[in-house]
Amino acid sequence: MCALEDIPIGELLPQQPPFRFVDRLVYYNDQEARVSFTPGGGNLLMEDGCLCAAGVLEHMAQASAARTGYYNKYILHLPVRIGFIGQVKKFELFRLPKAGEKLETSVFVRQEVFQITLADVVVKTASGELLATAVLKSALKDE
Repeated sequence: MCALEDIPIGELLPQQPPFRFVDRLVYYNDQEARVSFTPGGGNLLMEDGCLCAAGVLEHMAQASAARTGYYNKYILHLPVRIGFIGQVKKFELFRLPKAGEKLETSVFVRQEVFQITLADVVVKTASGELLATAVLKSALKDE
């Protein structure tokens, strides 16, 4: 098995720049995953030097997708599959991330049944400041 830092994020996510909002998967276990992301440059959802609220939500969705992509590719040895957000609950945005500010986002799996995952997602700065939280329900597209 490959070390997480050696896995190109493009192997885990179908999204490509400028619509990719995760740089790296940094931690994985069955119930939790963490990703890092530094907004800026050519990201499409930057406004006035910050990642807009829609960009934060997309980042959260892609963080969850990176976890699922790793599970499919490196645990089950299956192709990475397309997923969809089925529901967003309790989305709280405390502050927009600034361009160049490294984010560390955690995905905590509450429940996984068949191809549907319910997870708490928490976005923090590298210094630990809480930026956003949400509960996401996602589903994988049938093969």
